[in-house]
Amino acid sequence: MPSLARIDWVESTASERLEALRRATGRQVCAMARAVEWDSDCHEVIGWISAQICVDLGSALTLFMNAGPEAYNKIPRQDVCGEMQSVCTQLDVLCQRINAGFYLPDPTRQMIGAERLTAWMEAQAQDIRMGQAGRWQLSPVIVAPMMAGSGHKGRRRPKTRSKGLLGKLISPLFA
Repeated sequence: MPSLARIDWVESTASERLEALRRATGRQVCAMARAVEWDSDCHEVIGWISAQICVDLGSALTLFMNAGPEAYNKIPRQDVCGEMQSVCTQLDVLCQRINAGFYLPDPTRQMIGAERLTAWMEAQAQDIRMGQAGRWQLSPVIVAPMMAGSGHKGRRRPKTRSKGLLGKLISPLFA
């Protein structure tokens, strides 16, 4: 059973790659999500990586953008050629998981190529204004922490409500 560091990615089979990934740490799985190429023989590996809870939002968005979704975003589902249907199906699942909040933002692991995401979101907003929504619609609220220049650091702490006049008068009695 090869480890992730010792496996020959080109010569190994999909089952050997999956076995090595199952032994990997969460950080290694995220690194693979950022580095894996969308070849025809990597679909099982990409599917497994995208289903892991340890994958953060930046890694998932990098994996999504590395597939080149721009080329297929405007093509209707029934018109996608046979060899690219599996890529589009995996992009469907990845987009659903991103929008559902399955991947959490990690401030220490930002997305690679955030400018591509910014361009994607701008094009998506333009398409919506024109009434021509594409196949994959990323939620602006979910992806905001990974966008270049958004200034969004992740989840905010809820505001604490200040006590009213009656609460201020009575609370010293119960302290």
